[in-house]
Formats: sequence, structure tokens, C-alpha cells
Amino acid sequence: MWTKSNNPHTWKKRGKRMARRRTATRSRAIVLRAPSAPNVIRVSAPRPAKRHHRRRHHGGGGSGINALMSIALGGAAYGFIEKSFGASIPTIPILGRAGTIAIGMHFLNKGRGSGLIRDIGIAAAVIAGYQLGATGKISGDDMSGDLASQVSGIAAQV
Repeated sequence: MWTKSNNPHTWKKRGKRMARRRTATRSRAIVLRAPSAPNVIRVSAPRPAKRHHRRRHHGGGGSGINALMSIALGGAAYGFIEKSFGASIPTIPILGRAGTIAIGMHFLNKGRGSGLIRDIGIAAAVIAGYQLGATGKISGDDMSGDLASQVSGIAAQV
């Protein structure tokens, strides 16, 4: 229910308006300013665009003539190792002599990057892969395709 205090329509004063009072006139002083120096907008010289340097990726080679020659040199070193120490190098079953030399060179070269040992390991792995693909077995594998006597059970089925 609306009352006089909560009804917004009754908040305005409804009655006679009084006449406006006159204000005294004041004299105004006009302030003149002295002309100042003109505004100068300074623009800095344009800077050259930032250059984005391409990052160089080290390594990633292996396809050039130098890499090919170094792996060929590794193959020659593998042949020398097999000729000189072939009978005395123990072979891992299934891998044969070439695979064993490849794994040995891999672990000897661990953390050194590139070098002759790495190239010998690559050449030995290539020769082992070639022998496995061409003849079905790797030279130095004297078991004629049979598994070692230590491998039996589930491991022999894999």
C-alpha cells in the first residue's frame, strides 16, 4: 500500500514556485595570454626491423660424400679387425660376429659423437644386415640357425 513517504510520485514539491532571485552582476576581467612558442612534435627516426637469426642445427649430416667415405673407412677397419682378431672375438648368439662387433663399437663410442669407432660400428651393422638378408644368417654364428643352449622355454618361441 502506498503512503506519502514511500510513493515516488509524491516526492516532488507540488506547490507554488517562488520567483528566482536575481544575482548581482559582476564585472569580469578578460585574461590575455602571451603567445607561446609553437608546439613541436618530435618524431624519432625509424628503427630498422628486428632481425630474426635462423638457428643452425648441428649434426644432421651423414648424407654427404665425407660421411660416405668415413663409413667406407670404417668398413675397411672392420675387415681388418675381423681378419686379425676374428677367432678371438666372442660372438653373441643370433647376432653373429658382425653384430657383436657393431654392438661393441656402439658401447665403446657412447658419448663421444662421431669418429672412427662409430664408423666401424655402422659398417659392422650394415654388413650384419646384408649377411642376414642375403644368406639368412650372420657370419660367426656357428650354431647353424639353432638357438643357444641357454635359450629355452618361452624365450625360444619368440
